[in-house]
Amino acid sequence: MSRSCDAIIRNANIITMNPQQPRAEALAVRDGRIVAIGSWEDVAPHAVGLATLDLAGKTVLPGFIDTHAHFMWTALSLAALDVSDGKDHASLQAIIGQAAAETLPGELIFGMGFTEYALEIEHHSPIIQVLDAAAPENPVFLMGVTGHTSAVNTRALERLALPEGTPGVMRDASRRPSGLLADRANTLAWERFSVSSGAGERATQMVARAEEKALSVGLTTLHALEGGNTSEDVTIANLLLAMPNLRLRLVLYYQTMDVNGVIRLGLPRIGGCILLDGDVGPRTAALSEPYADDPSSCGTLYYTQEEVNAFVLEAHKAGLQVAMHAVGDGAVEQALNAYSAALAAHPREDHRHRIEHCEIIREEQIERARQLGVALAIQPPFNHYWPHTTYYSSLGEERALKVDPVRSLMRPGLLIAGGSDSTVTPLGPLIGVHAAVNHSNPAERIEVGEALALYTINAARIGFEEHDKGSLEVGKLGDMVVLSEDPYGVEPGQIKEIPVDITIVGGQIAYESS
Repeated sequence: MSRSCDAIIRNANIITMNPQQPRAEALAVRDGRIVAIGSWEDVAPHAVGLATLDLAGKTVLPGFIDTHAHFMWTALSLAALDVSDGKDHASLQAIIGQAAAETLPGELIFGMGFTEYALEIEHHSPIIQVLDAAAPENPVFLMGVTGHTSAVNTRALERLALPEGTPGVMRDASRRPSGLLADRANTLAWERFSVSSGAGERATQMVARAEEKALSVGLTTLHALEGGNTSEDVTIANLLLAMPNLRLRLVLYYQTMDVNGVIRLGLPRIGGCILLDGDVGPRTAALSEPYADDPSSCGTLYYTQEEVNAFVLEAHKAGLQVAMHAVGDGAVEQALNAYSAALAAHPREDHRHRIEHCEIIREEQIERARQLGVALAIQPPFNHYWPHTTYYSSLGEERALKVDPVRSLMRPGLLIAGGSDSTVTPLGPLIGVHAAVNHSNPAERIEVGEALALYTINAARIGFEEHDKGSLEVGKLGDMVVLSEDPYGVEPGQIKEIPVDITIVGGQIAYESS
C-alpha cells in the first residue's frame, strides 16, 4: 500500500504533542506529509482537491510508536497453540489434551502464552506430570510468556537430551525435573523446538495478521527486535523482504553481536534483547543484592564485563546505536559500564545507546544514564499485569516498591520511551499509557501528557526519527491515530478502554474499526 496520500482532517480534537501548538482542529496531508495544521481557516486553503475526513470532534494523536516488541514472535503466537487461558493445572491440561487429540502421535505440540506465575505448581504435582497426562504420546513445548522460561513434558525432555548439569533444569522436591526450564536449558529448548516446529516459516506466514493487530491498536511504527539465534536469524531476511510492502512502519533491531553482519545489511542499529541477564520470575535477573527468598543468589549475568565491553566498543566505533536487555540493577550496571568505557575511548555525541527494561534500577544509575546520554526503553504494561506487590516475596517490600519505575525516571535530559515487549504483554500503547498513569505504586504515577509522550515524541526520538514522527507538525509524516475519546477527558482508570477508531499511515487509512 502506498504511504504517499493526500487527505484533509477537520472538525477534530487534535493533540499534536508539539508544545508550540498543543491543539488544533484540522490538518492537511499531501504526498504523505503534513502541509498545514491549525484552525479550519488555516487549513482550508490547502483543501482543494483533497478528500476530507470529518471526525465530528473525535481525538487525533500522532501515530503511536512501540519501541520494544518482538514482531515475529507476535506473528508466531498467532500460529502456535494459545495456552494463555491455562490458569491452573486443570485448564492447562484440558487445552493440551484437546491439542493432543488433534495431533499425530510423536508430533510436537508447540504452545505460547504459558506462565508459571499463573499456575499453582505444587511440589507434589509438578508441571511435567500435568503435561505427560495430557499428551502421553507427544512431546510438548510451551514457550513462557516472558521468553525466559518454558515448560516441557517427559517426551520433550527426552528429545532435547540436555547435557548433564545444564543450567536451568528446574527440579521438584525429589530432585526430579519439574518440567520448568530457565537459563541455558530454556534457550536450548527454544532453539531445538523452534526449528522442528518450523517457527520461522509459520511466523512469516502470519506477518499480515500481526501487522493488522498492530494497526488496530493505533500503532503506525513498531521497533521490531528480532533474531538472536540460528533458528530465528532466517526470519531477519524474510522480514527485510516483507518490510517495504507493509503499511506498518518497522524499525528493525537485529539481536546479534555480529557487528559486521549488521553493517553488511545496512542497518544503523544493533541489539535489542541481547540478554545481559534474565528475569525476576525464575530468579535469573541479575541483582546487586541477593533475592529476598534466596539469600544465596543474586541472579545471573550471561556475559562477563569484558565480553560486553568488547561488543559495545566495536559497535560504538562502527557508529551503530546499541540496545541491550537488562532487567536487574546488576545487569544495568554492566550495560552502563560498557557504554561508559566505549564513550571514554571514542567520544560520540548523541549516540542514544539504549538499555531495555530497567525494571530494577538504582537512583545513581538513573543519573549516570542521564549523564552518559543513554536512553531507557521501558515497558509500563509490566506493572499493569504484574503490580509491584507481585515481587514482595522475591525482592522484599522495599525493593518491590521500586520495580518498573516511571515517575523516578522522569527528569530533564534523560530520554525514556515506552513499549509492550509483545508477546510478553499485548500490543496496545493505550495499555502502556494507562499503566503509567495508574501505576500500582502511587509514587510512580505520571501525568497523561507525560505518558502519551512515551509512545509518541519520546518514542520517535529514541529511534532517531523525531524529524518525521512523534508529533503532528508541518513537514512530518501524516501518521496518526483517531480515538473515540480524549485520554485527558476520561477517568484515569478508563484510558485503556478507549477505542481506536482509525489508524492513518502517510495520510492513508490503514485500519478502520467496524
